[in-house]
Amino acid sequence: MWKDTLEKFNKYPSQQKVIRKLLQLGLKVGENNKVYCNDVEINISSLAKSIDTDRRVVISTINNILSDETLKKLFTNIKPAGPLLSNISEELGLGVIEIEGNGEKVGILSKVTDILAKENISIRQAYVDDPELSNIPHMTIITSKPVVGTVIPSLLKIDGVSKVSMY
Repeated sequence: MWKDTLEKFNKYPSQQKVIRKLLQLGLKVGENNKVYCNDVEINISSLAKSIDTDRRVVISTINNILSDETLKKLFTNIKPAGPLLSNISEELGLGVIEIEGNGEKVGILSKVTDILAKENISIRQAYVDDPELSNIPHMTIITSKPVVGTVIPSLLKIDGVSKVSMY
């Protein structure tokens, strides 16, 4: 899915970094040549600094996006996924399960939810890295309560799962 988008920038590795950052954060490009997180304008210089590049690279990337109809449709309509609760789970009394594995493997999320349902644990949030954007895809599951460690062996038996962490 994102492979074709990134390939359009093969000749411009710095612009590829901008594309990756926009996708990772769900940042939108406005037709007014500005970058937004929902309706909040993102400072171009700050975005450039976050990926160790110059603001002119970000501006060039925006211009390239807006001059290509396919990219324009993607980047003028993308939205961020919302807050990830894992960093504040303890304060909220929630549990966190992080799973590392093969992001191309079908059914991992389904099997995780089945295991948790059998333990009578509800899921508040599930976030999965896109395997085309992440070298090592992670799945982060936020549960309604902390999860006991006895669930780990069951999760590790899922085909495609290589590592499980809980906190």
